[in-house]
Amino acid sequence: MQFLRTIRPSHLGLMTIHIWIYCTTHRPSPTDDVSIMSVMYLALSAFLIAVVLGSKRCALSDAAKRRLDVVAGACMAAAALLLALPLASEAVGTALGAALGGIGVGWAYMRWGEFYSELDIHYATPLIFLTMALGSVGKTIVDFLPAAPATVVLACLPLITFAAMRRSLATVPDAPQPARYYNERTVGSLWRLVAGIAVYSLTVGIIQSLFLEAEPSPYFASVLVHHGGEVLLSLALFVWVVGLKRGLSFSRTWRLVLLLVATALIFAPYLEEVFGSYLFALIRIAQTFLILFLFLALADIARHSTYRPITVFAAGWVAYSLPFALGKMAGDALQTWGHDASMIMSLIVWVLVIATLFFLDESSAGNHLVFTELNDGGDEDTPAKRMGAMQQTLDEPGAADTLALRCAAMTEAYALTPRESEILELLARGRSKAYIADAFFISENTVRGHVKRLYAKLDVHSKQELVDQVEAVEI
Repeated sequence: MQFLRTIRPSHLGLMTIHIWIYCTTHRPSPTDDVSIMSVMYLALSAFLIAVVLGSKRCALSDAAKRRLDVVAGACMAAAALLLALPLASEAVGTALGAALGGIGVGWAYMRWGEFYSELDIHYATPLIFLTMALGSVGKTIVDFLPAAPATVVLACLPLITFAAMRRSLATVPDAPQPARYYNERTVGSLWRLVAGIAVYSLTVGIIQSLFLEAEPSPYFASVLVHHGGEVLLSLALFVWVVGLKRGLSFSRTWRLVLLLVATALIFAPYLEEVFGSYLFALIRIAQTFLILFLFLALADIARHSTYRPITVFAAGWVAYSLPFALGKMAGDALQTWGHDASMIMSLIVWVLVIATLFFLDESSAGNHLVFTELNDGGDEDTPAKRMGAMQQTLDEPGAADTLALRCAAMTEAYALTPRESEILELLARGRSKAYIADAFFISENTVRGHVKRLYAKLDVHSKQELVDQVEAVEI
């Protein structure tokens, strides 16, 4: 089996992040005055936003990344200690520990994202499922440990995380050269994915605060149901893609998350508290797979993108972390004001159904191309590869021919937007609206809107009049 021949122990290192962030945010807090989860995810989000803004200016050197690895590992280790040790000022220590943990784990996610973005999706997919299964076993062990040994484990995990990451980056398996179809021209087509993730994360944050904050009861049985469910589902998906050689549908992955959440929220109000605790384990499982599918989607997008992998992961992960933190705080506020639990459960299910139908479907080209390489069956002529070839052609620096110079002059004279300028040149070169729609990952109706506004600015009424006006420009 190709997967077993390719895998290296270090490639499984992502599981240490899953263990660390879950166990640090779900262990008893030293104080009730600070929400570890809210502070950690807010710090994580702020750090990710800073990375996105900073990456626009310059790329980090390998030496700088290695130095940041050390800093991030130290932050995570310090966080594990600050969140467990008795301090003179528990609130300050807890807040500081949560903030340091958010920064450290954010960098760890991005560095592992770099590794996954270099992998063939046929290897990355089963790898992340196996990693999740092993990580859930690890979470179970740490959950059952006494406080002191658990703290030692969590303080040491960052060392393993970054050591395995560096080893993995040095042993990346050979992979075919990917088609790169996500760029400045087409990245806007992913807005539905971002919106859908944000809605899911916001609602999961609210659920976390309202229904999952208390320690599950009975504790040991609930933990086994939770992590055992993660292991079983991860292994089932592993067998699906490796044993049965089946692919993944982008939209169906989110339906799985919706199914788990909806099942718990719909039936929990009608069951006794013990059974309700087991049902709520489904929501915890759903959150785990939301993270898993998002990470895999970002790896696939980064692999087929002209952007740096760290930028892609920072921008994509903040779409999860910031809404989750805001949802957690909104849930805390609802706890204070009082709420109708059944009404909120029904509303959340309704919102998630809407998000799944309208944001996380495959109707947009940006969403449709996610995981598509996993389903191509080795075909050399696929829509994704044709899209990649088209984008490569459009991105190739061409000579400043006469037509391009004329279009540039018209752009300046008529104050055209960058998108209108590109469409002007494509129309002048005889490209159809369908071609332009494919080039920008937008619908033909959207192209018609751009063309209509372009005609209005140029005071023309047909494509031929536009071409004539371009040819009449003196340069």
